[in-house]
Amino acid sequence: MADAAKNMAVIGEEASFSGIFKGHDLIVLGRFEGQIEVGGRLRVGPKGHAKANVRANAVEVEGEIEGDVRCESISLMPTARVRGVLSSKRLAVQEGALVEGSINPGSAHQADPAPKAPAPPPQAAPAPAAPGETKPEFEPPK
Repeated sequence: MADAAKNMAVIGEEASFSGIFKGHDLIVLGRFEGQIEVGGRLRVGPKGHAKANVRANAVEVEGEIEGDVRCESISLMPTARVRGVLSSKRLAVQEGALVEGSINPGSAHQADPAPKAPAPPPQAAPAPAAPGETKPEFEPPK
């Protein structure tokens, strides 16, 4: 048996699984509901349906995923249907794939959104006019 097959789990077309899956590689050909954490690759086959939050190195979707997906790379095949938030460094979408939600490029493991730019410092109020002197109501910026 090849080393890759030793670390691979398969949920068959007629099978369904609910819960938390942690492992190296997972192929979903049937139905999965819960949470998926794989150190390698998640593949959702053409008839596969995963309603889950996913953390993986690579994700390949031919079927359906509903939930948040955080990965290094994701490939959406022409039959893919994805609903949720995709956070990935690399994204490949083939014609015909459907994405409902948002795509956040960048690090898949980024816990917080990008820091906001600091607010500009407040501008000083104009100096009051000296006695007997009038100042215009509007001064153009210097």
